Amino acid sequence: MPDRYGTVARLIHWAVVVLILVQFASAWSWGNFERGSTGRFLLFTTHLYSGYAILALAVLRIVWRLTHAAPHMPPMAKPMRIAAHATHGLLYLAILIQPIIGIVIITAFGKSLRPWPNLAHEVIGYALLVLAAVHVGAALWHQFVLRDRLIERMLPARR
Repeated sequence: MPDRYGTVARLIHWAVVVLILVQFASAWSWGNFERGSTGRFLLFTTHLYSGYAILALAVLRIVWRLTHAAPHMPPMAKPMRIAAHATHGLLYLAILIQPIIGIVIITAFGKSLRPWPNLAHEVIGYALLVLAAVHVGAALWHQFVLRDRLIERMLPARR
């Protein structure tokens, strides 16, 4: 097994991170613009297409992960290992399901199902935010408290 994630896995990871930040920024900003305004339309379109990109990258990431071994994890207590796997699994699920629910919302099918798709999209969005915070917090804990260099598995390679 490798010591770090490969270039493709790291690129997918960081691209999804950037796109999720775009998702939250656009969703939280479009309410500042009047309905029908160019600004609101651009933010909605940005949100829509970055969601499509996240879905495509989520599928690619899952396929990549199934065909490429993850690097070794440093030694850690079993509950910490379980929490890490659970958090990663839920993150994968959220970045896969969230865009699908978004697609349902913008279709006629979603309009006939209201209000649950909108509520699900919002709840999963906040859950994704919490999971991402846990993920980042755990990475920083490993780096600065445990000092086990776990975070280096996903950072760009040093020359």
